[in-house]
Amino acid sequence: MSGAVRNTRIALAVAALVGCASPSLAQGSLVLPPCSLGETDWRLDPVFQASRHPSQRGHQVGELRCKTVDVSTWTIGGQNLRLVRAKVFEATGSDGDGIQQGVNLFILSRGLDDAATVIGRALEPYDVSRDEPKYYSDADGKPEGVIVQLDRRVGTAYLVSGDTMRRIDTHGWIHAPGTTPPVGWVPGPVRNVDLRRMKGYVSLFRDGADNPARPGSAVDAGQAIEFDLALVGDRFVTTGSRVVEAHFAQETEEWTGFVLDVEELRIARQRLPAGTEPCDMSGWSADTDPAGMNLRASPHAQARVIGRIPAPWKAPDRDGDTGETYRSQFKVIGYRNGWFLVRDITAPGVAYGERYPRSLPRAPRGQGWVSARLVGAALANGSLPAGRLYQAPNENSAHANVSREGSPIGTGDPVQRLHACSGVWGLVEIGGHRGWWRSLCANQVTNCS
Repeated sequence: MSGAVRNTRIALAVAALVGCASPSLAQGSLVLPPCSLGETDWRLDPVFQASRHPSQRGHQVGELRCKTVDVSTWTIGGQNLRLVRAKVFEATGSDGDGIQQGVNLFILSRGLDDAATVIGRALEPYDVSRDEPKYYSDADGKPEGVIVQLDRRVGTAYLVSGDTMRRIDTHGWIHAPGTTPPVGWVPGPVRNVDLRRMKGYVSLFRDGADNPARPGSAVDAGQAIEFDLALVGDRFVTTGSRVVEAHFAQETEEWTGFVLDVEELRIARQRLPAGTEPCDMSGWSADTDPAGMNLRASPHAQARVIGRIPAPWKAPDRDGDTGETYRSQFKVIGYRNGWFLVRDITAPGVAYGERYPRSLPRAPRGQGWVSARLVGAALANGSLPAGRLYQAPNENSAHANVSREGSPIGTGDPVQRLHACSGVWGLVEIGGHRGWWRSLCANQVTNCS
């Protein structure tokens, strides 16, 4: 089943709803083909049911529609294959698409025109709030048939053999015996599956990167394990592995972005006192001492006090409404040995238009060090899945799923402790768990979105 592979990805250009006429082919160009739900009632599909919030699973779902968003085509072994991806909506009337659902519909067909024969349809989980996964599909011929990969980071692929299509697991090998990491390193989830070379990659980060005594750094690329893969039945298995440098696990564009981020942090480090980890976030004073929070000249408890950050202040009641209690807030630009380097300090309520009394202590100017034990913050939108704390300041590291009061932690939740920081990442404690979260803020009024 070898042969030249042609993969055409087309951006969203037309809205193809169920029942709409097929779009025409313009001279020398392709347009998105219409999607169709076929004869299946997808509301009963297990993937669809699992995608719904637990509180909504008992509620009836109306008519479903689909809307094509991209199409990939390949010519392999003399046959033309087309994979249409569509978003799924619950119809709410004649206006608009309706309510988007937490799945994408994939339609695999043979043939590239309106007469294409559908081989099969399937739903896959989709995070509507983050527009993830992005899905960059690929396909390659193997002795068993053609493997159609949805994305290198998605564990589901389809094996096309004759006129049948079946799901295969491309990530399950990570749990196989013999895939243990080297001593002192912690593996993350599957980062990449190279379909053509049949290689799989998992990132490794230093054990203890989530320990406040020796926190990890966002400039650390870690390492990776490269696995040799083979298709056995309906899953990929590993036949061997080796430790490689981190860049082997990444595509060129991804690695280039990481290198640029590292360079920015390197430049930022040059502007900070020696040994200081650069940070880019904001926080507030959690010190309740009426005398205020000590701002010190260097990061240790015996260092000279160069100012006091004002204590919490309660705004006056207005029109029968109880006034809010505000805390001083600041920009966190560095971390070292349990201390944060802060600047741009504002007195309580000033950032929200409150009239902080002139009779109370002013916020100190310049920058200085404050104890990490006395700094608070809230989780901001870091464009990562809700409910996850990471083992290292890198989205490819291992993660724990964390909930509080029955809901995944997320944007706006205050942290119990802010232990350390590196770049835009903060080592936090929340919900009784400790780990890294990307992006923290000091907003005391809204949810930091």
